[in-house]
Amino acid sequence: MLKFETTHEYYMKDPSMYYCVEHEGLVLSEDYEDNVRFTGITEKTIIKFVSGLFKHNAELAASLKKEIGLQDITTPAITTKSRKAKSIIASVK
Repeated sequence: MLKFETTHEYYMKDPSMYYCVEHEGLVLSEDYEDNVRFTGITEKTIIKFVSGLFKHNAELAASLKKEIGLQDITTPAITTKSRKAKSIIASVK
């Protein structure tokens, strides 16, 4: 809960953004000197935020997956070869 109602706007040319466990919050930083900290943001909140990005912005999600080399783990590819291997294993038991 914010203590007062206001809007603060800051400009940083090329900021870094990271989660700080020590301060339990999100930090935006330019050159690690000028910082804006949002404390009280839990890791669960960050996960929820990222999940929302993936769910509601397919283009951004695809770009992020490409950037970090993440493969889509929610829809595993099953080939005929892997189906045969499973059926052979099942018949051996």
